[in-house]
Amino acid sequence: MSKEKPVACCHTVFTKEQREEYKNIWGELESRRQGITELENGYQYQFPGDSETLRLINEWVSMERKCCPFLTFTVIASHAEEPVLLQLTGNDEAKAFLRTDIQTKINMIINN
Repeated sequence: MSKEKPVACCHTVFTKEQREEYKNIWGELESRRQGITELENGYQYQFPGDSETLRLINEWVSMERKCCPFLTFTVIASHAEEPVLLQLTGNDEAKAFLRTDIQTKINMIINN
């Protein structure tokens, strides 16, 4: 069994260029987001099902898991006419982080 990761965002894993890329990807995803649903152990974000949005989600997850390894990322995609779902989940502490701190942490990455 793997050791539980501490619930702390480590934004220093990104170079200045990576932070800029992260900022651009997150901004584009924010503009495309269709909704957020609370889950028992996290949150589910809903996006359009087009291939460009799916590409952006996958790029964002690839970056986000470096700075927030305590989260589990699940991307659910079916037909292009169906929404893409991004689930961010974890333990109770991770859910509390998502609820109160993720926007702050994202802003910290963007603004550094």
